[in-house]
Amino acid sequence: MMMNKSPQPAAPALLRVSPLQIGGLLIGVMLVSGGAGWWLSRVGNRSAAAPVTATAVTSLSVETAIARHQTVATNRTLTGTVEPMETVTLTSRVMGQIRQLPVQEGDRVSAGATLAIIDVADLQAQGSQALAGVNMAQSNYQTAQARLQESRAQLLEAEATLADAQLQQRRMSMLQSEGAVSQQLLDQANTRVQMSQARVQQIHAGIAQAQATMQQAQAQVKQAQAQVTQVSANLNYGTITAPFAGVITRKHTEVGAMAGAGQPLLTLESSDRLRFSTQVPESLITQIRQGQTVSIHLDALNQDLPGTVSQIIPSADPATRNFTVKVILNRTTTVIPGMFGRLKLGEQTATQNPGDRTMLMIPKSAIMQQFGITGVYKIINGRASFQPITTGKPNGADTEVFSGLTEGDRVILAPSSNLKDGTPVQIN
Repeated sequence: MMMNKSPQPAAPALLRVSPLQIGGLLIGVMLVSGGAGWWLSRVGNRSAAAPVTATAVTSLSVETAIARHQTVATNRTLTGTVEPMETVTLTSRVMGQIRQLPVQEGDRVSAGATLAIIDVADLQAQGSQALAGVNMAQSNYQTAQARLQESRAQLLEAEATLADAQLQQRRMSMLQSEGAVSQQLLDQANTRVQMSQARVQQIHAGIAQAQATMQQAQAQVKQAQAQVTQVSANLNYGTITAPFAGVITRKHTEVGAMAGAGQPLLTLESSDRLRFSTQVPESLITQIRQGQTVSIHLDALNQDLPGTVSQIIPSADPATRNFTVKVILNRTTTVIPGMFGRLKLGEQTATQNPGDRTMLMIPKSAIMQQFGITGVYKIINGRASFQPITTGKPNGADTEVFSGLTEGDRVILAPSSNLKDGTPVQIN
């Protein structure tokens, strides 16, 4: 029996690669290995270059200062104004039309000079009427005085008559008691006494009335004379004169206008006697005493004038707590009222002024502007850091700092344009 043999598998065929494919494969391998080598070299170069860059940044050498608290004297320069010691607004005491006004603003006048003349025709008429009243009152007084004298004469006569009647009464009474005369004669004597007594009483009443009339007339005389005196005084007020030498600073009216009682006419200020007036805070008022010699600097004249403290008003303004102090200036022809002046108080050396205060101060040279912001470069961990600050008033070469810094902070002086935020610095 013939056995069928199973077919044997065929031997695998050999991979046939052409020379072109082999060359391409080699080129690919070379490209991949070359790219990897280039990348590794770049990473190595970067890692090697990093320390080189760090060592290339150098620190800037800077000058610094430390923010410290300092006791700063308060402002002891007081501002004020030169003013005349005497200022008066001349007014009219009578009513009338202004006839003359022979001065102009700015004119210098002497004491007693005529400044204005007012028409006083109405007052003159009143004066004539007052004189007539005096004459009438004096006439009434004289009439009353004559009546009084007449009544006194009548009284003497009546008293004599009464005395005679009383004597006759006594005689008749004695004779009638002896039976020498009748009762009728005694009655007649009694009646005569009574009539004489009544006459005396009547005359006394007339005398009292005459005295009252005379006193009334005397009062009328005094009243009329007072009216005459007043009118005469008002006539004198029709001429306005300068009470002191000075300068006319303002005219309130003109010729032809009507002047009324109390109406302002002119303003007069003394030009030779001047004083400086200033407001002194209560913290400095103890440094000023009456009679103290001080110096006043006038900006307009650029000169200092000596003066003496003449007044310290002992009442402060409740709103500002300032006291008014006035200083008499020495006589000078160049100073004009209204000029601005400064009074500088002397520095205290023995004790600290109560008005002094402690402030955080830094040099002005440390302050700069960056993007419109005021600040300084503060050193933090060896690097510069820009710090905005709020400044106050300067004091010499330093400036007060309200906020942004604390005591002990170190700031850079005169920062250069190369200085940036975070720049390492080295302190000289």
